[in-house]
Amino acid sequence: MALPNYKEIIELVKVGSTIEAQEKIMQLRQSALDLQEENIELRTKITDLEAKLREAESEDGDPCPRCRKRTYYVESSEPDRIFGDLGGMRRVYKCSECGFTESGISSDS
Repeated sequence: MALPNYKEIIELVKVGSTIEAQEKIMQLRQSALDLQEENIELRTKITDLEAKLREAESEDGDPCPRCRKRTYYVESSEPDRIFGDLGGMRRVYKCSECGFTESGISSDS
């Protein structure tokens, strides 16, 4: 169904068809409300997608094993007490978002 334009509505009023003119106005109002609702939904989707894109493009950190946000960092690093002579490093990782911590040994080579 094609949307009425203001010229059609004015012509209906001129010929005394006020009920038909009011129906056309109601169609226009409903269409405007539908478009506003669709606009809000699309803006919300865009905002969500932009946030996901920023998170995916972030090179600041690795994904946390618990919360999966890219806020997982090496908090400290030092030679391991047992394997330090062989190049083993004890690293403590921490998520700045959820507070999850984990430590492990890795090789510097």
